[in-house]
Amino acid sequence: MEAAEGMWVPFNSEEEWELAHFLMKNMGQTRMDEFLKLNIVQQNGVSFENACTLLKCMDKLCTGPAWTCEVIDMEGDLQHDPVECVCKLMGNPAFWEVMSYVPEHVYADAKGENHIYDEMWTSDWWWNVQKKLPEGIIVAPIILSLDKTTLSQFSSDKKAWPVHLTIGNISKDVRQQVAAHATLLIGYLPVSKLECFHKKSWSLVGHHLFHHAMSLLLHPLVDSGLQGREMICANGYLCRQCLNTLPTPHCLVQSNQHGDLEECMCHRMADMLKTLMKFNAKGLHAVFNPFWKELPFTDIFTCLTPNILHQLHKGIFHDHLLQWCISIIGKKETDAHFQAMTQYPCLRHFKKGISFVLQWTGTEHKEMERVFVGLLASAVDDHVLVVAHSLLDFIYYAQLQQHMDTTLTAMEESLKTFHGHKHILVELQIHSLKHYVSSIRALGSADSYNTEYPEQLHINYAKDRYWASNKWDYVEQMALWLQHQEAVHYKSTYLAWRKSCADTDLPGTLVLQIPVKTHYKVAKNPSHHQVSIFHIESDYKASEFIPALKHFLISHLDQCWVIQPSPSDWFDMYNHFVIMGHARTVHKIHASPKVGACGHKVQIPTRFDTVFMLGGEHPRMEIIFNLPDYLRSFPHPLAYVKWFTALQQHDPVSSLYIITRSTRNCCHNVSVISIDCIIHLCHLQVWCGREIGLVIFLMQIEEQLP
Repeated sequence: MEAAEGMWVPFNSEEEWELAHFLMKNMGQTRMDEFLKLNIVQQNGVSFENACTLLKCMDKLCTGPAWTCEVIDMEGDLQHDPVECVCKLMGNPAFWEVMSYVPEHVYADAKGENHIYDEMWTSDWWWNVQKKLPEGIIVAPIILSLDKTTLSQFSSDKKAWPVHLTIGNISKDVRQQVAAHATLLIGYLPVSKLECFHKKSWSLVGHHLFHHAMSLLLHPLVDSGLQGREMICANGYLCRQCLNTLPTPHCLVQSNQHGDLEECMCHRMADMLKTLMKFNAKGLHAVFNPFWKELPFTDIFTCLTPNILHQLHKGIFHDHLLQWCISIIGKKETDAHFQAMTQYPCLRHFKKGISFVLQWTGTEHKEMERVFVGLLASAVDDHVLVVAHSLLDFIYYAQLQQHMDTTLTAMEESLKTFHGHKHILVELQIHSLKHYVSSIRALGSADSYNTEYPEQLHINYAKDRYWASNKWDYVEQMALWLQHQEAVHYKSTYLAWRKSCADTDLPGTLVLQIPVKTHYKVAKNPSHHQVSIFHIESDYKASEFIPALKHFLISHLDQCWVIQPSPSDWFDMYNHFVIMGHARTVHKIHASPKVGACGHKVQIPTRFDTVFMLGGEHPRMEIIFNLPDYLRSFPHPLAYVKWFTALQQHDPVSSLYIITRSTRNCCHNVSVISIDCIIHLCHLQVWCGREIGLVIFLMQIEEQLP
């Protein structure tokens, strides 16, 4: 191990390295030169005088696999050797605790009857491949993702086509962290307008160019897949890797049967290659040399994993289910249902409805899916609600991070339920959903291959690098910038490891794991000081405040020592308080009356949140207050609440619970509780019916009643 003073080479000290790290991460070359010319920097003295000398220092650091440029007539594509990238990932000691080299069988029960499908090494595919290999050979599943992206903003048409690589040996939680660098950029595919070809041939030439570039990029995998490759693993041992995938049959469903649930015929990749050769022999212009043709043990059709973002969120939900329901309910009525939804911290409130959303992303789709069944309840026929409920059940099952045989069975049942009721809607071509369960059993949970993560990599591996260039021959500059950023990352990781080793060597070092307990926090100063009983009863419609408070004090304190509250008392009140629970979750609970408009400030409507208590009850918060000083014999703030009925009535169609206001002698059932008994927020959705306008009018009248 190098001496401590040599840790910072080629820099002179830790301070100089930190400065170089900051400049490389946050500034371009022009800004670097301006910064390094400042008198205060030159007086302190650094070994690099300008950006050029700093980059020369960076070139001396360890980097990833070297970049190469492959010339393809129209435009070159820059690339890493994919085998070297796999070696880099397999040998990275930062991953040794989150990496697996052998397949595993995981069960949820002691009898081994309920199989768990989670990471890729718990799937059936890995076991089938491992059985076909000689003893001692380790499987390294390669996961590729590629998506063309736009680099320029507002003007020009600059684009890049990055190709990312990771391996299934690394845990999916780590693979999906951009900062973990568990997914590497292995190349940029050429992006050409193909103006030298006739316009009618652009599509065919584009396909040929793509497959040819991918063949050049992945060619190093051919020999490694056939013969294997010795690599140093993250645990320090030398092992022999086999880079491959398993050939299995793929679906041959007819185009007029995409909406059916029946089993379909299967075909193999070898037959597909023969068919492509027949096309070429008959003069049909097809891509008869696809990039996956030479890859050993690879079936391209099994490599196309479920796409949660584009198939489920954008396709099934937004393009089909949502549009159908809008055509049934009406555009204005749909907006009114979303506007009437009660607010909740973890849910988005579409104040203007959904018709005014201009750009739909996966976030908007998921926010709508959370409340869609509740919004449709009573607004559509039961058969339509069953279709929506079953499809949303399928979407949520598909997103589970860990599957079991029971959840996969429930996933299949939800799809069968949809097909049993889909006749009431326009025929939907969603045969791809039939293969989700088999894909999860073969390759692990579908969230491992979510396309939302590669889209996040566009910022790091494409857009930021483009803006760091001078926009001229930007692809080569992007590759050089990437090499410098990799050098900074590897150096930072090494230094962090050195420091962690030094810290663990200190005697008496002990890390305590302190569990986070559920607790509450209120503001240091109340929102309203010295509020009279008269204003409480008029502004908060709390006519039973004094009787409820008397009952609470008598039941929780010694009756002999209780001083009874009177109408002349004054109370400090809060608009909200915060519940802090496990996993650092924070829930703000409101109980605030309407605030009228004043000057340029708009009116603030009332907000009374519903909560869950320790015993499972769910009241609505009306007032949060402190007892006066002479009554303050209770250690926690109190809340005046109105109760709902218990969770007993269950809607068989939407699977939602139906509750109503709890009454006593034809009035609201109210009481006073301690806020330390509250554990979580509860989200209630209004049972709107077909005409939401009348429902809102009746709710406004009800709010005026005591």
